Formats: sequence, C-alpha cells, structure tokens
Amino acid sequence: MTEPSEQEHHLIDPAELTADFETFFRDHKKEFLKSAASRVRNAHDAEEVVLIAGVRIYRKWPRIRAHANPVAYAHQILNWEIATFFRKQARIADRETSYGELPFADVPTGDDLLALGEHEELDLALERLEARAPVRAACIRLRFLCGLTNHEVGERLEISPDCVKVHVCRGLKDLQSLMDLPTRGKGDS
Repeated sequence: MTEPSEQEHHLIDPAELTADFETFFRDHKKEFLKSAASRVRNAHDAEEVVLIAGVRIYRKWPRIRAHANPVAYAHQILNWEIATFFRKQARIADRETSYGELPFADVPTGDDLLALGEHEELDLALERLEARAPVRAACIRLRFLCGLTNHEVGERLEISPDCVKVHVCRGLKDLQSLMDLPTRGKGDS
C-alpha cells in the first residue's frame, strides 16, 4: 500500500460550458441574485441559491433554450430553488441549538435587533401578499427589489407590460393596507 503523499491525485477538469449558456447566465446573474436576495435576505445565501439554480439551469439548458421564454423558465427554476432553500432551513432549524442557548454566545445588541426590524413589516406584508396574490407579489419584487422595467417583468412572468402595471399598482395598494400605512388623499405628495 502506498502512502497518501505518494498517491497520484488527478484533478478533474471543469466542465466545458456552452457559449450560449455562459452568455445567458452572465447576462442574467445579477438579476437572479437580486431576486434571490429579496427573498432570502442574505447575500451569501442568495449567491448559494443562484449557483444551485445555475447548475439546474445548465442541466436543462437544451430544454430552456428551446422554450419560448428562456428567462421566465430560468426564473421558475430559481423560485423552486428558493423554496427548497427555505425547506432546508426549516429542517435544519429543528436540529439546531438556539444561538442564545450557547454558553459562549454574545447577546445581540439593541442596534442589531433594530437593523433586522427595519425590514420585518415589509417582509411580512410581502409574504401575506404572496399568499393572496402571487403574481402581484412577484411583480412588486421584480419591479422594485430587482429594479426591472415593466417590460422586463412582463417577460419574466410571461404577461404583458400593461398587466404588470396593473399588478404593481394593485400590489402597492395591497401592501399599503397590509402594512397599515395611511392612504394618500387627493393632492397629497
């Protein structure tokens, strides 16, 4: 038997990606990251979700490329991976020890809690909107959290830009009522 230092270790060459897939993923990666980050609220987790989705997109690339709207298909895969991420987090949470139960853990400061609380009301309202009207919630996320135009949102969700405008308008009103914000009257700016 040879010692581990004497064994030959061959590196596996990275897979050769097709040029059209590389271009597609490079062009849309930032958009995918924004979409994932708006849902998972952590840049590292968003990057992980996008990379896992990228692998799935690559595996299905011939089917996606032949689809009438490849970007919308890729967004469906990304949304599936985001859901899988949350299911995985829920399974892990059942087996983990709470941070406060660790003997060496630092107690979070009030500033830490305030920083997290800034987004809580919006996150809860978006979750409720998504349960009621998933297309409206998707339009809001893509339009405002990802910074896409109405036309781009329409392409991603396979609806018309005018339909996006309606969903965004109604979604904003729904969010306003879900967050108990005062309604703006005529002439208010």
